[in-house]
Amino acid sequence: MRKSPTIFRTSRSGECKSGRPTLLWVDDFAPALSLYKVMLEGLGFRVLTASSGRAGVRLASANRIDLVVTDYEMPEMDGEEVAAAIKALNPRIPVILFSGSALVPKRTKQVVDACCDKAAPRNQLLGAIHRLLQREDGLQPAPVAQASDQGQRTVA
Repeated sequence: MRKSPTIFRTSRSGECKSGRPTLLWVDDFAPALSLYKVMLEGLGFRVLTASSGRAGVRLASANRIDLVVTDYEMPEMDGEEVAAAIKALNPRIPVILFSGSALVPKRTKQVVDACCDKAAPRNQLLGAIHRLLQREDGLQPAPVAQASDQGQRTVA
């Protein structure tokens, strides 16, 4: 049985509320959106998807987002621009750059909270998500369940 990554928020009155972390996944490659949505929802996350940077920023402005994962190479608005726009909306939202590109500029890496290679084992991505959710004040996620066998890769 998989454990859901439950978070606990404490209101100003000290009352504790729980819910699933909401991730926003931004990628112009539709099969990747579907794949990661299914995988992460299976691990207990709520996942919103956007097939463009602009659509992702619109979703982030209209929804409570706990973390953003964005591709780097996208038309019209690349991952750096997405990260900067998200940070302009709310600088506390962690952003992970999830890319297969070896050409990510150093300045881009300074805008995001973490970088993960699409060809790396998926547990690297899950670890980064967990670490960044834990870092936010008031968020205490349960340990993320293993996606599958140790070291398995998911490239899309």
